[in-house]
Amino acid sequence: MEMVAAAEVESIGVDLTPPLSPLSYSLHDSFLLSHCASCFSPLPPDPHPSLHPLLYCSPSCSSSHSPLHLSSASHHLHLHLSQNPYDGQTSDLRAALLLLLQIKRHHPFKQYDRICGLMSNRRHLLMSNHDDEFSTRIKNGARAMAAATMMRDGVSDSNLSEEYLLEEAVLCVVVTNAVEVQDRVGLSVGIAVYDISFSWINHSCSPNACYLFLPPESHGSGQRFLITPASSNGRQPIELSPNSQFLTESTEIHGGPRVVIRNIKPIKKGAQITIAYTDLLQPKELRQLDLWSKYRFTCCCNRCIAVPPTHVDQCLQTLTTASSNDVGIEKLTEYINDAIDEYLSSNDAESCCKKLENILLNGFKFNYEDLIIRLHPQNHLSLNAYTTLASAYKVRSMDENLLHSLKMKRFSAAYSLLLAVVTHKLFLYESCFIASVSNFWIGAGESMLDLARNIMSDCDSELQSFKCLKCGLIDVFEAEFDNGQSPRRVLDISNKFINCITDIMPKVWKFLVHGNSYLEVVKDPIDLLMNVKEIKGGEERVELLWVGVHCLLYGGVLMNIFGGKDSHLSCYIRGLVYGGDAKACGE
Repeated sequence: MEMVAAAEVESIGVDLTPPLSPLSYSLHDSFLLSHCASCFSPLPPDPHPSLHPLLYCSPSCSSSHSPLHLSSASHHLHLHLSQNPYDGQTSDLRAALLLLLQIKRHHPFKQYDRICGLMSNRRHLLMSNHDDEFSTRIKNGARAMAAATMMRDGVSDSNLSEEYLLEEAVLCVVVTNAVEVQDRVGLSVGIAVYDISFSWINHSCSPNACYLFLPPESHGSGQRFLITPASSNGRQPIELSPNSQFLTESTEIHGGPRVVIRNIKPIKKGAQITIAYTDLLQPKELRQLDLWSKYRFTCCCNRCIAVPPTHVDQCLQTLTTASSNDVGIEKLTEYINDAIDEYLSSNDAESCCKKLENILLNGFKFNYEDLIIRLHPQNHLSLNAYTTLASAYKVRSMDENLLHSLKMKRFSAAYSLLLAVVTHKLFLYESCFIASVSNFWIGAGESMLDLARNIMSDCDSELQSFKCLKCGLIDVFEAEFDNGQSPRRVLDISNKFINCITDIMPKVWKFLVHGNSYLEVVKDPIDLLMNVKEIKGGEERVELLWVGVHCLLYGGVLMNIFGGKDSHLSCYIRGLVYGGDAKACGE
């Protein structure tokens, strides 16, 4: 099944749907005590943590979700698993129980392949060998669900059988159709399952749409559906009445994170709507591996079948070595991934920085051949390394020694900026990277603003008077984008931003990278960081602030296009630029 455009949409950043409420949802286990179980909003720290398995931010959230927690047997699942441990996230099981509750109330069960119009993918998910870890987890989860519902109904679990086909099918529906729900800082805090108006949207590695989660207080700008299910020929849209059971059927489920579909490319009427199910800043092999491991399908989109590979896929695998060895590249990948995993598990930031920068600077020598493999800055391994180094240096900046702390902040900001600049060039070739690039520019701006506040006593007053007449970014950031933006307009905004910071970027870059062996030799792919000029005393502070605010606002403009002006990040940027969260969120 697929969804297609019901009308031509020439601008980008247009809501293709009204806000969609989930059929089912649940927090991940690690966020049950820090986020609201209904709307997923973060909760203030509690000096006296509750032992209750679920917490809420308001009486309304409690009244909407707490009864579902009991009637769906999620409460009983908690009791069952306290004595029968489950190897995996219980969020899948809780979401499946909530969906199962609706199936039994509203939808007579007839088959296992499709439930509530949603594909279960059960045959593919369970087609592996009996001892396969994935299929075993599905079967054990289904058994736990069955035990929980029997406990709820007062039936002895001694009546449990060996097969739980309905529970398996519903759990497979959740595994196949659930999406990760991210909070305002980008953490995946839970999952949600939506009806066919969302779940029938197929994947593409070069999608023309994206989805965004609305803050609880937001109403969204879309008032009608601009997408519709395709007919059997997969192209002509089916004209649905306003009362269609597919798109407007009401359920008894309340609360949960609401989602909106928004286009990121112009779309012709009848064209298929696509979104991304995986990280797009990966080469084809890794995207395919991720999609198969999670969803059991092989992507055949235009980007994946392109011969030769698309420009961005070539860039994501570019080496500066004249020749390469597949085994050597595999060993290099393993080395970098191990260094990142070790940092994430042990928090040894200093060791991580040394390992990654040594590879970036000196290359990787393959033991079996006289070959040194060097990564291009746009290689996906370099991007992963930059992301990790920005984080690791930020951790190392938490030092009581002020000079050392500022040095670490400089390097963290430099890697954040390098990441934004390198991926920006990819974005100019492939607009589906808009979400990632927006986040990278915001991260770079935030890092430089934080550094500027540490070295400028009058930073906040400078911010209050900030307004660049050359690019007018602050006016663009505050503009309303309810009707979207033309692609030409977005390109014009991008060009003005780049032109505005080009002259002062060399000064800022030299200040940021001083003392870092790798960063000092980096030559930026879009020539923003080349031809470094002499820095005059004290100028780098003002220039740093200037570039930082530009990066924040440019990232914010992209965020407003694909994520909406009332998104969490947009409000956060206002808080950084104007100072004060209340003013930032328009209170």
